[in-house]
Amino acid sequence: METWVWLLAYLLGFALLQLYLYRYFIRSTSTESHDRTTPLSEGRGRSISAADAGPDEDLVACESCGAYNENHPMYSFCRECGARLS
Repeated sequence: METWVWLLAYLLGFALLQLYLYRYFIRSTSTESHDRTTPLSEGRGRSISAADAGPDEDLVACESCGAYNENHPMYSFCRECGARLS
């Protein structure tokens, strides 16, 4: 019967560790998204700002960081933060 107690303790400890890691990573990703509050008019790095774009250039704004990216089927991720473009 002692083996079942150790097995149960191991499974309970493993489940608690998984819960802790899940909450840790969820908390770290949610704080990172709040740190990137740039207005849509500001483009950083290699992304394109709305003022720099020509009149015929089609742009899409990233929902995560607000950077403007080219609206092209080849580009499915933001050039600034790497989030998937909608």
